Amino acid sequence: MKTPPHLEEGKKALQKRSLLTLLSQFIPLSLSDVAMTLGDPLQTAALSRLTFPQETLAAVGVVKAVAVFLESPIIMILHASTALGSYAVSRRVLWQFTVIAGLSLSAIFLLLTWEPLYNWLLLDVFGVSPFIATRGRSPFLLMFLWPFIIAWRRFFQGLLIRAQKSAPVGLASIARFTWVIVALGVGVSLRFDGALLTGITMMGAILIEAVLVTWFCSRLGITSILDQQMHQDTKKLPQTLPGVTVYYLPLASTMLLIWGARAILLSFVARSFDGSLALAVWPAAWGLVLSIANGTRMVQQVVISSYEETSKRTLTTFVVLVGLSFTSIPFFLGFTNQGFSLLSQFFGDNPTLVKATLPVIQVLSGLPLLLTLQNTFQGLLIHSAKNWFINLATVVAAALTLIVCGSLIFTGHSGATSAAYGMMTGIVGEIIVLFFAIQRK
Repeated sequence: MKTPPHLEEGKKALQKRSLLTLLSQFIPLSLSDVAMTLGDPLQTAALSRLTFPQETLAAVGVVKAVAVFLESPIIMILHASTALGSYAVSRRVLWQFTVIAGLSLSAIFLLLTWEPLYNWLLLDVFGVSPFIATRGRSPFLLMFLWPFIIAWRRFFQGLLIRAQKSAPVGLASIARFTWVIVALGVGVSLRFDGALLTGITMMGAILIEAVLVTWFCSRLGITSILDQQMHQDTKKLPQTLPGVTVYYLPLASTMLLIWGARAILLSFVARSFDGSLALAVWPAAWGLVLSIANGTRMVQQVVISSYEETSKRTLTTFVVLVGLSFTSIPFFLGFTNQGFSLLSQFFGDNPTLVKATLPVIQVLSGLPLLLTLQNTFQGLLIHSAKNWFINLATVVAAALTLIVCGSLIFTGHSGATSAAYGMMTGIVGEIIVLFFAIQRK
């Protein structure tokens, strides 16, 4: 009996995406995220070798928390660009939205550089010491365009991913990573001020990457490729600026909740009994593990762009393989003698920092697997246009994180390990909510 043509096409669609195909799409994207986040541990290693290492690490941790919080509403521009990239009208309107949102957030950042506001933010809100606030002043001033450049970069990254041109995204990230290595290497060798070096390195890195992904889009004719793609009915997709705003609102609020909670978390850490040390250890340890775990984040983009053309078995195998592979790295660092030796070298053989960091790494060792599941479930919900469930899961995660961390800190536990337990509890809670949202018809 001959298979009907529409069923035959369906079978062929499922056969298009093998595990190898998914990995070949994922690996360049993963390298992009790893290269992006490796800047944090490299920065930690560099600052540990310059003057006032503990105070500078603490100051940079707070400044980065503020920068990422202001960036957070436009982090999901990448996801929106990937989802809407094939539709010319929606793509143009999303670009308008990206520019407006990015410039507005940078204007807020610039306002916060005014000294009275800056001092209120760091001294009163975050509760850091005056010396740590002074150390953070120069990178804060340099980074006011951070939100706009991030928004610009993520829009064009999304178009490249939608067009299945992952390699240029990876190449741009390699260029960014090269800048970070060179800048930090020169800065350490010339004994630059660590805080100033941080600002120069971070801003140079994202600007280089934004320019390159834009150039690749133009060079490869990405918009022409996207316009020729076969796609589903576009009636439900936003095609006006208000429409894109409504579509994007749950994604933006999700990131605001995540990074707002993490900023509050840092203020909790600053108020722990070992506040000064914990404020240096937590961003350093979190940045190190997150640089590994973020290698799994692009699972979400692969799910969004490939779900309809991939069998569930292949997709499940892909997700589990990615999660376990990345999880093996922090386990090695936290639970083996060789890993402990690497941590010691990473922190410039500073025994105080190493001793305080090790238990944090151990608590966070399962983070890559959890983030893989989180991003997979989020991708499935974005694909189904169930964005508000992602927002609900984030509310649960933020609440659990702050409750657990705050409870531990205010009962006399170390600030950094309390933050680690809080983060892990929050992510587990978020995954549970996302899972049940997927089951909902």
